[in-house]
Amino acid sequence: MIRLLLPALLMTAAPAPGPAAELLPADPVLRTLVEGDAAVAKRDHAGLADMAQLLKVLGATPVEGQDDLAVAWTDAAQAHGATRSTLAFRGRALGPAYRRGSLVAGGTFTMRQLFLAGQRAQISVAPAGGAGRGAGLSIRVQGADGATLCAKPVGGPQADCAWLPVFTDRYDIVIENGGSTPATFYLIVR
Repeated sequence: MIRLLLPALLMTAAPAPGPAAELLPADPVLRTLVEGDAAVAKRDHAGLADMAQLLKVLGATPVEGQDDLAVAWTDAAQAHGATRSTLAFRGRALGPAYRRGSLVAGGTFTMRQLFLAGQRAQISVAPAGGAGRGAGLSIRVQGADGATLCAKPVGGPQADCAWLPVFTDRYDIVIENGGSTPATFYLIVR
């Protein structure tokens, strides 16, 4: 039943076609995080409640030490009288993990993550304020031996690095801000 309802939910939560929709990340979790930020900025409490619930349905959880945005957004929406819709199903048990971070100009953020052999690994990064706000951001993934598996600028709404680990090992995920202004980003680890 979840497989039938989730695509319908994602379609209803998808941005309206047009120029603004083209600037949103394609990844549903990244898109939900960015749209949740927009709802906070616009004080759209009903929209914030919807994004909180969608984040839960997608099965996204915060990386250890990060605030659970689904809980925070739900609390904020309810404090302003917005109520949740009546969807009553859960997402996958092990969904994607997310992190929100900020970097000063010239700053670097590094995170070590364990990935299992034979299971597809994917890292996605999106500017938190929209595609134009991440000027200078880049992502790099390095293996335990220091070899670079992926290096990309975050030039559009999102940048992705995906690979199939041959061995279970830890990888370094490096986000850099080579720009001249601070940048805030979302990082999704699958």
